Amino acid sequence: MYTGEQVGSITLDEPEGGGAPTEQLAAAPGGPSRRQLLLGAAALALGGSAWWFGLRGEREPEQRRAAVSGPEPLWTYRCEVPHLAQRLTGAGTVPLVATADELYLLAPDSGTVVKRIELLGGGAGSAADDLLAAGTLVHQAGVGRFVAYGAGPDRSTAIPPEASRYGRLLGADGDVLFGLGGLADGLLFALELPTGRVWWVRSNREGEGFLTALQPALGGRLVARSSRDEVVALSAADGSVLWSTPADQALSWRECDAERVYTARRANGVRALGLADGRPGWVVEDERSRPIRPLAADGALYLLRDTGEVTRNQPADGSEVWSCRLPFRLDSRCRPVAVGGTLFVPGPASGGVWALDIATGAVRWTFRDAEPGVQVWRLNTDGRRLFAGHDRVVHALPVS
Repeated sequence: MYTGEQVGSITLDEPEGGGAPTEQLAAAPGGPSRRQLLLGAAALALGGSAWWFGLRGEREPEQRRAAVSGPEPLWTYRCEVPHLAQRLTGAGTVPLVATADELYLLAPDSGTVVKRIELLGGGAGSAADDLLAAGTLVHQAGVGRFVAYGAGPDRSTAIPPEASRYGRLLGADGDVLFGLGGLADGLLFALELPTGRVWWVRSNREGEGFLTALQPALGGRLVARSSRDEVVALSAADGSVLWSTPADQALSWRECDAERVYTARRANGVRALGLADGRPGWVVEDERSRPIRPLAADGALYLLRDTGEVTRNQPADGSEVWSCRLPFRLDSRCRPVAVGGTLFVPGPASGGVWALDIATGAVRWTFRDAEPGVQVWRLNTDGRRLFAGHDRVVHALPVS
């Protein structure tokens, strides 16, 4: 016969300041004592905690579904710190992450970190647009030199002495880099990355204006912006002027294909110029919206407007082929990519990446993830995969 202390009920006191409702633990006659019951409960709790934390320490990171909508990513990379997207210009063909201090180059087929690079001049004061992604390399201007980062050894070449020690990288065309330096008078220059050979150096003064940007174009040309509201074409071989033509406003962007240069016309239009001679061509205007930089790719032209409208237009005459209105606004950070018969348009982090059929403009799918973020999606491709990233994450998505 059981003779120990019997327990009718045990009331767990409510925590000070309120808490969960009181719980009743009942024991039938002949059951364990109050002391035994409490010790047993404590042992079970400690044992369960030890098992749980041990399990968490041993298992692989949780593989949660990355896609809220759209295709499941081929892989996903999550960074410890936020991307500093404003440091990057260009697209390149490799997935990467740029932070305030470092550059991460990722393997295209797996998303693993191939190389982690400590950047020049890192920290909170990092300059905007100080990194240029081109092909498989990322270029950066340092004191007296340009540095190229890739999967292999870093490469460095000296800036021409007459351009001072502080040059700004403007563009890249294969192994040729174009920069702006100088002190009292600015100097444009071109140099070859593998050898360091200087192709040419010239003043950035042209007429009564200054050339402040260079964009490589087909046919050995550079399309420049002038402070006199002009579009100026230079020879990439020697820096000489090929042609210039007036523009309607200070040019914030230029886009080139094999035959034409596309620029803004006033506040709401897009204008085509002949790449060979600068001759003015067609104009497309829409009083209701402002154009942002279009995309010329694979013989097609895609116009984008701040209202979220995307159109495909004929490069020859500007006529519209199709139109699609996206449910968010677009700005200069939204750079689309065309690959695999699809136009991929990035929106804000919550808006996702929209895949449009290049023939019809129909929406094929919309990719959204569950990651918090405030940035605009950044896109680039190696022709086989679409690399899409924002804030702390990069995904590889199928292109077909």
